[in-house]
Amino acid sequence: MTSGLFLFLHSMQPKENINSYNLFSKLKPCDFYLNHARPVIVADNLRTPENMGAVLRLAANVGAERVLFVKHGHEQPRNWKIKKTASGADEKIKWQFISMDELKDLIPDDYRLIAIETAESANNLYKTVLPEKCAFIVGHEVYGIGEELLQMADDMVYIPVPGAISSLNVTHALGVVVFEWYRQMLNVKS
Repeated sequence: MTSGLFLFLHSMQPKENINSYNLFSKLKPCDFYLNHARPVIVADNLRTPENMGAVLRLAANVGAERVLFVKHGHEQPRNWKIKKTASGADEKIKWQFISMDELKDLIPDDYRLIAIETAESANNLYKTVLPEKCAFIVGHEVYGIGEELLQMADDMVYIPVPGAISSLNVTHALGVVVFEWYRQMLNVKS
């Protein structure tokens, strides 16, 4: 690096000795949940353990209350693949496989079910005020959310996608929505 460039870059640094560690060490993300409800994530009949692991990781990222994997058959996914993709999140968050019959008992009564789905009746995520107490529902990688679960949903949102492909990977869509929820909650109670 030339000395002129070094001097220029050095002059751009803040006058105080601030680095990213100092900034982020003061943040306490868990404090957010002292004043907010934790979301629940419902995954309807996901087929790949890698997506299940990624859902767990997202749930841990956002501090979700729990993840409920609704299974319609008797086939159990490979737990080692789920754990590998979850990168430790499987040990930091409550999660379980359940049947549709068990779902209602595991969602708090005052929570609203929000389906994430590309359907004509869905509302644009960015024009929707998301409730604090909610359970986000994502569906099968190919077939989406099952009809029975869609009927249970209080609201349905879609992510506007301007490109040639109109849908996102299930975990990407969940990430967009849960962090939009988080952004809205920060703005409501800040």
